[in-house]
Amino acid sequence: MPADTPSLLPPNASPLERVLEQVMAGALSIDTPIDTLIDPQTISAEALPFLGWGLSVDRWNPDWTLQQKRDAVASAIALQRVKGTPASVKTVLASYDPLLIYVEWWEQTPRGAPFTFQVELPLDGTGSPRNSAAFVDAIIADIMKVKRGTAHLLMLQTIGAAGQIGVLGTARTCLSLRFDGIARADASKPWDSFLQTEEGEPIQDETGDDFLQEENA
Repeated sequence: MPADTPSLLPPNASPLERVLEQVMAGALSIDTPIDTLIDPQTISAEALPFLGWGLSVDRWNPDWTLQQKRDAVASAIALQRVKGTPASVKTVLASYDPLLIYVEWWEQTPRGAPFTFQVELPLDGTGSPRNSAAFVDAIIADIMKVKRGTAHLLMLQTIGAAGQIGVLGTARTCLSLRFDGIARADASKPWDSFLQTEEGEPIQDETGDDFLQEENA
């Protein structure tokens, strides 16, 4: 505390109280830009991750540009309002590739398994990043952060077949779901008898025809 700053303590204040007063006065004298601390666009780059944490930002990539990080923090509240809805998943897909397609189970032909949705990623046969496993893994990881807990994802990498009708699809097996496999389980807790990933998705066996079950199931 500067020497010319009058003390607010009474004459009978203890030495400890006077030391604490000096410490607190020093802390209060630190220049703190309050007006920028809660503004994602003006806060310092060093403090931006802490603001993002405080606003519960779900997606954060250290490799993003500074502006991308600021935009992610700025949209945090709006994204939290729709978290767990198809809109939140579609926002993730739009940030990766405009060709990604979101399809609910009841929109599929024939209808898919209830409580599932499908994401189709067209492959173009070139060296495009969308053809890499890392690209697909990143999409899946981000979808898991925002999707509804009861909705299960089937990720399809599709190849347009020239001169043919339809597509060739390959599913990420640890995230695929076949509803007829649920019939053996308790209908109120359909996934309890299956081995699951950390995200709660059932795990298929090597053949892809069935799900791995707990030993006591």
